[in-house]
Amino acid sequence: MCEGTQSREHIKQNLAADVLRRTGCVRLTAFGYSMLPSVWPGDQLTIESRAFENVQSEDVVVYARSGRLFIHRALQVEANRIVTRGDAMPTADAPVQPEELMGIVTAIRQADGSNRPVPVSSRWRRLIGLALAYSGKLRSLALRWHAVRTTRIPAVTQGSVG
Repeated sequence: MCEGTQSREHIKQNLAADVLRRTGCVRLTAFGYSMLPSVWPGDQLTIESRAFENVQSEDVVVYARSGRLFIHRALQVEANRIVTRGDAMPTADAPVQPEELMGIVTAIRQADGSNRPVPVSSRWRRLIGLALAYSGKLRSLALRWHAVRTTRIPAVTQGSVG
């Protein structure tokens, strides 16, 4: 990625973090694959700020680290750290410290405009996530299927000819 693009992405993330701190809520569009099949690229995520002590296991948390925002599931919440992992990631992240936590995802608006709750983790969701993580071909097929499934085809209106 070129330097200008990295700077723009850094500015966008800083702006989102600032809005979240000031207003308590921000909406961001997902673009990564680490949370498949729970969060798809193009999903709009409603993120609400949350105090560290109010985060629970299974929450999808947002944290800032090394100039980037990460959106991963809380696996284990302790007094001074949260262990997280993307649903499609093979290993857990380095623990999230209280000062890194930005908030939690409270709602998802899909690319087709429909709203859905944040899915809970399950054994099947984890297995699907790992299959997508380890197989680029399977991930590519799933992303194509998702794009077709969520693309709206405009309705054709019938008119009279005469």
